[in-house]
Amino acid sequence: MDSETRNDQHGGGRAYRSRLEAFVDFIREQRQQRRTWQEIATLLHTEKGCAITFQGLHQFYRRYLKRQARPHWEDGGVMVQPAPVNPSASASRPVLAATPTPRSFRQPSPENIKLNDPTKL
Repeated sequence: MDSETRNDQHGGGRAYRSRLEAFVDFIREQRQQRRTWQEIATLLHTEKGCAITFQGLHQFYRRYLKRQARPHWEDGGVMVQPAPVNPSASASRPVLAATPTPRSFRQPSPENIKLNDPTKL
């Protein structure tokens, strides 16, 4: 098996984009007008020329809303710049977020420890 055949079988191409992404605003408007998924699928076929079943339409829109709730790295566009480093602050001891505040510790007295005392159960 050559390398071209293996690459075709295991992906490596462009990410899949649904043909319904172009009609998201149309679908949202129709849902706001209380149209059923069957009615919207019919309208997409007659008005927009996009044949889709109502189950496929519903699955796409549900998945689309879920992806909008949490950003994805492929949707990108916004580049986050790291915060500028203050050289004087980094020269001192670093502050770690996981370091708890120090507490005082009181050592128990060995005379008060009775390991085999049956009255102290």
